[in-house]
Amino acid sequence: MYGATIVPIKGTYDEAFDLSIKATEKFGWYNRNTAYNPVTIEGKKSVSFELVEDLEFKIPDRIFVPVGDGVIISGVYKGFEDLYFLNLIDRMPVIVAVQSKGSDNLVRNLDSKDFKIVPSDTIADSISVDIPRNFYMTKQYIQKYGGESVTVSDDEIIEASVILSGNTGLFAEPAAATSFAGLLSYQNDGKIAKKSNNVVLLTGSGLKDLKSVSGMLKIPESIYPSIDNLKNMFL
Repeated sequence: MYGATIVPIKGTYDEAFDLSIKATEKFGWYNRNTAYNPVTIEGKKSVSFELVEDLEFKIPDRIFVPVGDGVIISGVYKGFEDLYFLNLIDRMPVIVAVQSKGSDNLVRNLDSKDFKIVPSDTIADSISVDIPRNFYMTKQYIQKYGGESVTVSDDEIIEASVILSGNTGLFAEPAAATSFAGLLSYQNDGKIAKKSNNVVLLTGSGLKDLKSVSGMLKIPESIYPSIDNLKNMFL
């Protein structure tokens, strides 16, 4: 709509990322790719400022964040760290990195000496990443501030999206609903304390990825417009 030049890539997210870096070097273009341009971390950290303001400076016990490259979670960490260093908050929240089991290359390697890549296969397209480009910053933050991690299945992600929409009116894409699936996993495992304050960060509208949730929609056959036909649908 704004006149952008669109270049579709026949390949993976990682291949598109690599091409964008090569294009930057070749043509001198400005690259705003997350995990490459440091300004994106500064932009994403503003969500922490907004959370603190909305919560009237009451720091949540946990914040569940969907993770692919690790840029958003690093931004969340940096925002809270800035506030902590400025003495505007008295502690850091526990931030939980949530990944799909089909694309867990970041959290699976947090405690590994040798980084091992497993090809991604998940319904959560926006966080389907073979090479998490912001891995080392994310790892440093998680280790420094006692962060946690959890992985969830595609079925759990879709179920979380349905529950979220039906109960809150918020329609999240699978990648975003991954964070809520992480909270539900914690709750099922008894890790959510009573009266604790937990935040789920939703990062993208469900309108971004309608294909992924189309299988959950049950649309009945059309009827002729009569009250009897309508009544028959509910009897």
